[in-house]
Amino acid sequence: MDDGKRALWTKAVSEFEQSKLSQREFAEQRKVELSNLRYWIYRLRNDSRPLATEKKDPPPAPEQRPAKAPDVGSRLVPVRVVASAAPKARQGEEGGGLLELALPSGARLRFPIGTDPRYLRELAAAL
Repeated sequence: MDDGKRALWTKAVSEFEQSKLSQREFAEQRKVELSNLRYWIYRLRNDSRPLATEKKDPPPAPEQRPAKAPDVGSRLVPVRVVASAAPKARQGEEGGGLLELALPSGARLRFPIGTDPRYLRELAAAL
């Protein structure tokens, strides 16, 4: 692979991660194909992760884990899941009885009312 091309995309992905823009907005602003931006985001993030075959210590039990500070490049936002005081009143609104988890990328995950809040917290933490 051309090292110059990789260096350009490394810089672009870094600037994207520091921006407050969606992938689509960033690609339009830079006049690059959205698919190319997504490819390089995936590739560079994947290259920076350790291989699954590397031996690691087992993770500590949940009650022993220290609170983690957010990663510098993280684009996730804190989410607090609360039960609705009036779930039937929400039936007529858009989404018709669904809980919605909105991600910074613009993606939305919908769950039926009554989904276990612990599951949603764990899912949000994993994303």
